Amino acid sequence: MSSRVVAGASAIALAAIVTVTPPASAQGTGGADVVIRLRLAGDRATLPPIRSCLVDKLSQMPDVKVATAPTVGARFIVDIVAAKAAGENISAGLVVAQTFPTEEFRPRIKEGEDAIALLATIRYFTLLRLHELLPAQTSDALCARIADDISDKVLAKEYTERDD
Repeated sequence: MSSRVVAGASAIALAAIVTVTPPASAQGTGGADVVIRLRLAGDRATLPPIRSCLVDKLSQMPDVKVATAPTVGARFIVDIVAAKAAGENISAGLVVAQTFPTEEFRPRIKEGEDAIALLATIRYFTLLRLHELLPAQTSDALCARIADDISDKVLAKEYTERDD
């Protein structure tokens, strides 16, 4: 697959973040753990080893829990679209979005609107923390690059913000 196909699939994955997620009232950030929701798509042969490797590597990080199914309290949604190119090289489009519960915001509600019903259906997404196209020769190498990027570019900032 070409990098255009992977990039296009990444854009579709990003759009899916906004449309296929549970309501904001299911979000929570009060606990000590950062919950990362993994969603993988693409070449079926490459997905199981990448998923297994990422769950293993990310779960070893301090205060991190990894989910591969819809989960209450997910702080980050990680969408990965993997493709196997000619020559057996693997590439992946990676999108990491950070979610926030509505309790952290004060949306303006117009007179006559049902505030509770509105808040129960609103979901806020902010910061596209990471969007990259990553080439690799093996699924293990790809997994290591993704885990390192999440650790260095996403979780490092999360831990810094907690200390502020």
